[in-house]
Amino acid sequence: MTEQALERLLDWLRTAPALADLPLGVDDLSAVGESAGAFPLGVETLSRRENLLGQVTLRCRTRCTLRLILPLAPGDAGQGTRNAGRLLELQDWVAQQSAAGLAPTFGNIDSTAERMAASSGRLERRSDEGTAVYTVELTAEYTLFLDRKKGEPET
Repeated sequence: MTEQALERLLDWLRTAPALADLPLGVDDLSAVGESAGAFPLGVETLSRRENLLGQVTLRCRTRCTLRLILPLAPGDAGQGTRNAGRLLELQDWVAQQSAAGLAPTFGNIDSTAERMAASSGRLERRSDEGTAVYTVELTAEYTLFLDRKKGEPET
């Protein structure tokens, strides 16, 4: 994933209703107050095909952990329920956006086969200061076409 692709992902996530009031950065969470951070986990090549002309098609998966700091005072079950609902809303929004073709794309061919998913929303840890860190795993699957003779991805 390129820096530009990461910026497209962040810009898109900022439009999610579940994240509307949270500042969103990369590899960082605010030490004070509510915030969200995207933590990229890298790119995995799922398959590789090369034709006789030296052109390569890669099916790739990019994963990113989204961490949210939200209020959660000890014993506040109501806030815990609202936070869980927020995670479910985000996961549902990502699924809807992907199905409608509105999620960002990362490949350079076959954009109709691209998939974006959010899953595994959970409470990661809570603090004594009345906040908790929640995580959601974002996964994008896409296809890249590379022409080895040119040494660059096709655009």
